[in-house]
Amino acid sequence: MTMTKPTIELLNISSELKKLWDAKQGENKIRASLFTFILYVEKGERLSYYQNLVKTVISKLPCRVIFIQVDEKGEALKSCVTSETMGEGAKQIYCEKIEINVGEKLLPRIPSLILPHLLPDLPVYLLWTKDPAAQSSLLRLIEPIAERILFDADSTEDLQSYARSVLSSLTQFHCQIGDLNWSATSGWREVIEQVFNSPEAFSSLRETKRIRIHYNKKIGSGSQHSEIKAAYLQAWIASRLNWKFQTIELIEGNVRLSYRKPSRDVVVLLQSEEVSTLPPGAILSIEIESSQEEEHYNFKRHPETSQAFIQYSTAKQCDLPYSLPLAHIKEGEEIVKEVFNPSTGVHYREMLEVISEIPWRNAP
Repeated sequence: MTMTKPTIELLNISSELKKLWDAKQGENKIRASLFTFILYVEKGERLSYYQNLVKTVISKLPCRVIFIQVDEKGEALKSCVTSETMGEGAKQIYCEKIEINVGEKLLPRIPSLILPHLLPDLPVYLLWTKDPAAQSSLLRLIEPIAERILFDADSTEDLQSYARSVLSSLTQFHCQIGDLNWSATSGWREVIEQVFNSPEAFSSLRETKRIRIHYNKKIGSGSQHSEIKAAYLQAWIASRLNWKFQTIELIEGNVRLSYRKPSRDVVVLLQSEEVSTLPPGAILSIEIESSQEEEHYNFKRHPETSQAFIQYSTAKQCDLPYSLPLAHIKEGEEIVKEVFNPSTGVHYREMLEVISEIPWRNAP
């Protein structure tokens, strides 16, 4: 249950949190937190998405939320405190939320304001939604206190610059790095690994001549770049097979990339569709064509279940389709996965290295 949001003095945050909790005494609620969750969000179309994300996180993981909302044109510094309750009946868990609305010119004051409200001896997770390519002194100040920083590439205007900035962060930051879009592709990566886990199948994958990835371009969703998950997935495949990027172009609204490998060139097509029942950027299907015996692999998301259907065929045969579990991460739950099961590692870094070589601005 969300409480009302009266503006309070910044110096009174702790006392106001105590008042909120005191008002809940006798309601069979347990005050609990596993970590402090800080969000840095700029005012805009995605604001409501991040507000809903907070509710998703709290419903799965009790935590104290510090929600920093930045207004580029504003000059004020305001705060309020609210509470969220997870669970039902006699097992309700009470969580606290501190909201700070700040004008961009006053951002240097934020570290000193949030430091007293970090829960002692518990980890701090930071969701940084601003493009890391836009050098931020605030990020450098907050980074030392964070256990893990999670980036969201949807904020970027240039995916190539984004990848280079995150790669730099991987070597410079003391904390771990996470990526919401990378986490969201984990289900498809697991399916591809299962299909091509034999020497024969992997040999076929090495002889790939064309890949076509269909993704959901949901209109009016607030997402600025629904192609990012598809871009990540194709770059991960390219990194695993040591393909070298050559060209990128936009053809009839779809992205066409080409890669060089020892035997021949590979063409990758990223094509958009609109499916209202799935979140923006969701991978809908993947087609992989191999020059080895004209093999063709078709991966397709089941519209209602957490499964991927796989159809294999050659010029001479067509096998019966089969299905594999497709780990489906609901929109907003990527951060829950990153907290419990960090997915960034060598594969993530090498995927970013491929992305960093591609001038995405040439194909907006």
